[in-house]
Amino acid sequence: MATTHRVPSPPPGTSRAAATSARVLTTFAELAPMGARGAEYSVDFGPAVLAALSAATASPGQPPPPPATRAVAAWLRQLRQGCTHPGLFGWGLGGYLLGLRTATTAWPGLGGLAGTAFRELAACTGRWRTEGLAWNDYDLVTGAAGSLLALATDPACTRQDLAYAVGHLTTLCADADLRRLRVGRYKDEEMRGWNHGRVNSGAAHGAAGVAVALCRAADATGLTDDIAASLDRLASWYLKRYETGTRSVVVWPPAGDMTHLPSRPLTWCYGTPGIAWALWETGRVLDDAPLREFALHSANSFLNGYDETADRPDLSLCHGLSGLALVCDAFDRHAGLTRAAELRDRLVERLHERLDEVTDLASDDGTLLTGATGACAALLTLESGASCDRSWLAAFGLR
Repeated sequence: MATTHRVPSPPPGTSRAAATSARVLTTFAELAPMGARGAEYSVDFGPAVLAALSAATASPGQPPPPPATRAVAAWLRQLRQGCTHPGLFGWGLGGYLLGLRTATTAWPGLGGLAGTAFRELAACTGRWRTEGLAWNDYDLVTGAAGSLLALATDPACTRQDLAYAVGHLTTLCADADLRRLRVGRYKDEEMRGWNHGRVNSGAAHGAAGVAVALCRAADATGLTDDIAASLDRLASWYLKRYETGTRSVVVWPPAGDMTHLPSRPLTWCYGTPGIAWALWETGRVLDDAPLREFALHSANSFLNGYDETADRPDLSLCHGLSGLALVCDAFDRHAGLTRAAELRDRLVERLHERLDEVTDLASDDGTLLTGATGACAALLTLESGASCDRSWLAAFGLR
């Protein structure tokens, strides 16, 4: 569907990524459903994040670009429909908190609404099961790990604010074999049945996402004995299960107790990139040099074995070029793995070559997790380096 709003011509010197972002935001503002919730994953906080990043590209003293302002207004209208769960993505309260906090950099009046969302999320107890788990009981996408990331990223958080989410996740990590993280749902489902009765290993729906959430809690309010013990068990679980796969890449089965190794591709949500980053963060928080070295070894094996032709990644943050670029950036920026910058820059080039596809994607998927706002947010963040607000990266356990 074509947009009817005229997108202003970008000022001279505006990057192609910024111009594409304006088109994506305009498309979202026009297509956002009015007075209807939409499907569970049809919306997330991507428009708020991209609008804030786009506003940051404006000249000093100038108001936010019109496409950004329209997109934020449309996103807020959707927010009136209410949230269905306390997690990050889809209609999640954690995601709206992170989106509101990010957007306050350009629209300070949203600060009050962000404060309300924070208090509601911190008080949101009793929503997560400890037996018969579904992904949304613990994971980063819609579960307790995502809620914890959103709370811990907020500058107002205290240890008490994080207590329920931390307590829930550390309880699930109380055993060496992580048995309490076994998924008890999805039996016989075509898409998710493989996870029934097993501990998921991925960053999106698995133990790696739990690890990065607990790391962020430790960064925010201090490393406790419970968090340290849980992180140690999580790291040990991964250290006992890795193997060497295709092209000598260190890999893990998609879930514990599975015998087959993953086929291509390896992405942020599943496989070596996201897991290696979670292990490096865990080693940093625990001050465990051997664990950090193993994480770097795993990341290097991925860098050596990455084959874009074989993998054919899409444009998304979840399982595509954008997410891989941000993981590589994190390893370069925070872990000193300079080789990761080479792949990051190559992936950014590929994204620039496919910006027309990003524009087209906006009509079907305007989300941060899998859609056009995520691809654009990644590009604007990587183009800005350390000069922009990078707090939104917490939604992926990144910095």
